[in-house]
Amino acid sequence: MLVIFVAYLIVRNISLFQELRGSLSELMVIIDTDSGNEMDDLYAIVRALTDPDVEVAGLLSSQWNFHKDSPDSSVMISQKINEEILTLLNKTHIPHPVGATEMIRFSEEPQPQPSEAADYIITMANGLPSGEKLKVITLGATTNLTSAILMDSSIIPKLDCYIMGLKYNHINRVWDKNEFNTRNDLDAMDILLNTNNLDITIMTATTSMDLKFNKQETFNKLSGKGDIWDYLLERWDKKFPEHEEWIMWDVAIIEAILNPKLATIREVYTPPENTRRKIKVYTSIKTDAMLKDYWKMVDKFSGN
Repeated sequence: MLVIFVAYLIVRNISLFQELRGSLSELMVIIDTDSGNEMDDLYAIVRALTDPDVEVAGLLSSQWNFHKDSPDSSVMISQKINEEILTLLNKTHIPHPVGATEMIRFSEEPQPQPSEAADYIITMANGLPSGEKLKVITLGATTNLTSAILMDSSIIPKLDCYIMGLKYNHINRVWDKNEFNTRNDLDAMDILLNTNNLDITIMTATTSMDLKFNKQETFNKLSGKGDIWDYLLERWDKKFPEHEEWIMWDVAIIEAILNPKLATIREVYTPPENTRRKIKVYTSIKTDAMLKDYWKMVDKFSGN
């Protein structure tokens, strides 16, 4: 009930946001993340939450059960981290509903995995004025987004979906679904690809793998800047101490959304086994510019 009430308050104030900021669809986002899995999610989430020009209207948790080291309830690990980040940034007022514990199931038809996160997506999408679209960014499995669509198909034309997942060779025009986020709920991804009139923009693992953070540089730039940055460094040290660099898959999609000039988008056809329709794909990114922008926002937020 609390989540629905907060959603109502946000929707009620949409006209005010529009007056102050112009088109809300360019600025308001919901982020759905498997933050308990690796660490690039955390850096991506903080990038969005510390940008004064971005209204994060929800931080949802997603499962990552396909991982070999996933706990019994991987979604709750993601939920815990999401709440810790919001606490460190004094943003616990942002709704942060829990996502599904399991992937989409099939009987004769696909069965949604109901959750607070799926309900929240539905509530927000249905609350928008006519003509507005809700940007939903999934940094992990697409279980919550797909479940929302299966639970209420009327929201399909109201969604603008940005997905971190899949692989794509844009030269040969070949798709590959053997990618971590996709494999965490392959059925959910297929349902999205098969859904006509659903706006999808995909940051593939093939493209985002070019964005890397160097450990030494990252520690030099973030050390001493405050609790949230210490939290990110601690995550690197505790979870991946042996890695001297890390691919920032999820930072790439956040940077591309916030700075469209730093990425190239092409319209391409879905994989041949899916409904034949065109979707958007990021085929290249300007990694140096993305790195520069990230560190610039860190300094700006930290008052340097």
